Amino acid sequence: AISLDQIDVLYSLLMLSTNHPIWLMAEMRDRYSARALLGQAEGASVEEIRMTLRPHLGKLIPKLLRACNDPSKQTRENMNNLWLALTGGGAESRAIVTQHLLPTIDTLIQDAGSKLWRARAGACGALADIIVGRSWQDLGGGGLELDDEGSRMKPTASIRLLRLWKITMRALDDVRTPVRERGEILGRGIRALTIRLCDPSATEISQESDVYLSNAQQKQREKQNQIWAEYAATVSLGWLVKYGLNQPCAEATGICVSTLLGIVDVAKPSTLQPVLAELIGSLLMAMSGLEPAALNYLQVRASGNDATSSQGGSGPDRYDRLERLRINLALSGPIAGALHKCLEMVRFVDLDAQKKLIPELDSSLRKGAGFATRAATADAVGSLCGTCPAAFSFTGSTMANPTVRLLRALYFASERERGATAKDKMTHALGSLAELAPGKAVRILALKACERYCESSGSNNDPSVRKAAAATIRAIAVRASNHLADGGHNDIWCKRVLPTAFLGRHDKDAKVSSLWKDVWDEGGSAISSMDRRDNMFGVLLQEKLLPHISKQTLSALQSTSWANRRAGCAVLVELTDANILAPAGRSTGDDNNALGEEIDRLRQRAKASSILLSECVQIIARNRIWEGKGDVVKAGTTIAGKWSASAPLNKDTEFWPVVLLKDSKDDLFKGDNWFNMSKRKSSDMNDDVGADDTNDTTTEMNGQSSEDDTILDLSAEHDLADDEQLNGESAESDMEEYLESQQPVVFSGICRVLLDQTLKTGSNNSAEGVLPYKAAALSGLSSLLKSVVPLKDSNEYAETVEHQRFIYDLAAPSILSFVTEGHSGSSKPTPPLLIARALECLGSAMYDGIGADVGGSAYADAVKLIKFFALSTGPKQPAWTVRQMSALA
Repeated sequence: AISLDQIDVLYSLLMLSTNHPIWLMAEMRDRYSARALLGQAEGASVEEIRMTLRPHLGKLIPKLLRACNDPSKQTRENMNNLWLALTGGGAESRAIVTQHLLPTIDTLIQDAGSKLWRARAGACGALADIIVGRSWQDLGGGGLELDDEGSRMKPTASIRLLRLWKITMRALDDVRTPVRERGEILGRGIRALTIRLCDPSATEISQESDVYLSNAQQKQREKQNQIWAEYAATVSLGWLVKYGLNQPCAEATGICVSTLLGIVDVAKPSTLQPVLAELIGSLLMAMSGLEPAALNYLQVRASGNDATSSQGGSGPDRYDRLERLRINLALSGPIAGALHKCLEMVRFVDLDAQKKLIPELDSSLRKGAGFATRAATADAVGSLCGTCPAAFSFTGSTMANPTVRLLRALYFASERERGATAKDKMTHALGSLAELAPGKAVRILALKACERYCESSGSNNDPSVRKAAAATIRAIAVRASNHLADGGHNDIWCKRVLPTAFLGRHDKDAKVSSLWKDVWDEGGSAISSMDRRDNMFGVLLQEKLLPHISKQTLSALQSTSWANRRAGCAVLVELTDANILAPAGRSTGDDNNALGEEIDRLRQRAKASSILLSECVQIIARNRIWEGKGDVVKAGTTIAGKWSASAPLNKDTEFWPVVLLKDSKDDLFKGDNWFNMSKRKSSDMNDDVGADDTNDTTTEMNGQSSEDDTILDLSAEHDLADDEQLNGESAESDMEEYLESQQPVVFSGICRVLLDQTLKTGSNNSAEGVLPYKAAALSGLSSLLKSVVPLKDSNEYAETVEHQRFIYDLAAPSILSFVTEGHSGSSKPTPPLLIARALECLGSAMYDGIGADVGGSAYADAVKLIKFFALSTGPKQPAWTVRQMSALA
């Protein structure tokens, strides 16, 4: 056929030799079988034919082995008989294959990529048979090569191992079923081979003479085996983590994962050292990459249902439960087991290899497309902080330092992460890492967290940012308390962090408030234990930090967020109840040093009280009413009442926040003539009612992805500077100038402001928040009037009564007119609550001897007052609160 140049004749003869009916007869098949023909050829013995064909076996073996694994059963049987006849089978056959192993493997690898599917199937089956139990030297030896395209003329063991993995992956994803079946067999074989090559203790002694090697020779052999195992691990793991875990075929990915786990299980730390960092990074990325897509679908559906079910309170719980389930499932899988073993190996490798791991952790956290990866990364960071703290020791405190970069990535990732479980893991890792990070970097991060907490309110309301900031500061205070001893040249822990924590304790979110309470308790105890000043013994931490707390509270009162204002008011009330925003008690001793310290404490308290009281009065004086403004009234009147109780009468004090002056009835602040300036009074006359911050579930989702298998946006990290400069530090000189020019509040002025806010006509009492505010204002005025009490044994008794008469004459006309109009039955009746509170104020303003003094005003006439109270307590008054308060007055 070849001589006639008609190849089709040859194929016809081949088809005839296999398909003719004569070959179906058992006698003919046995008579002309390969073994029978080989044993009867020209009378020669089988041994002679073997010896004759021995020089040609190098070319015949690949074809014979491929035919022995042919998909056709009949072909396999005939070729197996022929193979046994030629090689003898057993150990003799393996010895012949070993003699021609390298060219055979190269040829079969080439045949495994053939266009003929029978050739691919046969080559894969043959390779699975001949690679069993081979060593690094059997595969060609050589050094480390990570590119299988190099050294084609003389491939090494590295190149052959890579090519075996490639054709295995291709066979597992073949279109033909027989090829895939042979591919699975080859996959199991290459897995066993790779694990054996990476195990330095799996080398058998092949020669009897090796038993008699000396100890030095044995150590040399063990060292060589260790080197070969390191080569095999580097080549295999490098390919598996780069390509194996990303295979489109599920069976191929399974073989790769199983091999990777097997390598980690048998390899020693020194073997994995060159690729340990990259291996851990790849395992972390695989935590989410190998997760079933159905779980992410369920998570997205749960996220979408949160908006509709959050009103009932079950939406976020369902989302968090599903998130915990996914994380627990990922952390209990085989990938997590391999990751745990790798992390345990880190402490046994060199320090340089340990430090290479930190950028990999940072990359996994930033590039991880699922919270399982980010949660596992956080766990890895926390584990390494305890086992390998030296790995995080780098120079510098900027983003060039991998530890600082990882620290900031953990903070912003916890801020952008939605799930509570992943957030908690990141916060825990951040606290552990902060203990090892440079102090300057930790201080900068703490400053940034405080700033973002204060900024994330009002129109920028973001509960997730506030929660992340509070959790970050708590983690630092609890797990990295060693940094609290060094606040830097700006002393940021006392000037910014603890004051923010003291204010954050009154956050409207209970979880955030609890976090800040822990910060105040832990950080405060650490700061107090480090304070060795004798004159501060027994002084509360709030008083030690009073200037800084006052500054932070002032910022809250000036904030556009009314929630911040309410928190600031709660701080004022707390400080006042603790007698910190009040005059300090005086000692009875004659120690001049103690007296000087008391004066300094009094000045500090007065200075802080003056700043905060002034701001409260200015807020009260504005006509705008919003929900929570009553808290400002309570705070302001409480502070004013504490200081007015001991304020000098008709005297110009140097630093007292409140003054009792009769000749300044038109002043709100001393000398400002505020009540005669109509422009100030009407500046916001039409701005009566406001609204509070919104805090719904859609706000918390702001900036967060609705899908969990996406990379987090950490772009806000670029706004984090490398300088720990306080934002408000440049304004401290302006604050000092402001204090120098600040005038004390006039007692009569604040009383008039409260009356004007409450008793003014034309305001809509039915508007939301107006009635509670007016009731709070009248209650505050009543408590303020009660604070100035004359003592009969005092030298200032008469002067105090005279001041009370002055205040009564100032307030009585407005109160009586307000109550009288409420009884007149107008179209807009006054709420009984306001009438009762007004009567309470009238009773609080009464002074000793009212109705009996000859020169008293008409409103102090006892007969008129009795008739007035009789009208309020008569049978025509239906409100029992009014009757009760009128009787008490």
